[in-house]
Amino acid sequence: MAEPKIIAIVGSHVDTVTNISNYLEGKGYKTVWAYLGMQAIPLCKSNSPRLLIMDATLAGAGAFEIAKILPEQKILVMTALTDTEQLAKQFKNIIGVISKPIDLEEVETYVKKFAK
Repeated sequence: MAEPKIIAIVGSHVDTVTNISNYLEGKGYKTVWAYLGMQAIPLCKSNSPRLLIMDATLAGAGAFEIAKILPEQKILVMTALTDTEQLAKQFKNIIGVISKPIDLEEVETYVKKFAK
């Protein structure tokens, strides 16, 4: 049996991270998570996730800072901000921006497309 695809989730709100994790695990993915921005680096290096779903702004470093540090890591940005689309286009490894509150089906659409 094939190993499940790993998806990393980094966000400051426990409920959001837990909801995304439970939803994706119910769809057959394995999830790993953290709650502080800089934790994304060791999380990704030790687990090699197919996709990192991360808050745009977090204590220490948000998705855009992590995109610079991990240029090979595909990142889906979560945000409540309205001006992140243009910024996201500056990064080749940012595959999209989703607005809060998070639509789990929208997350799944990105995961299916980019976590092959």
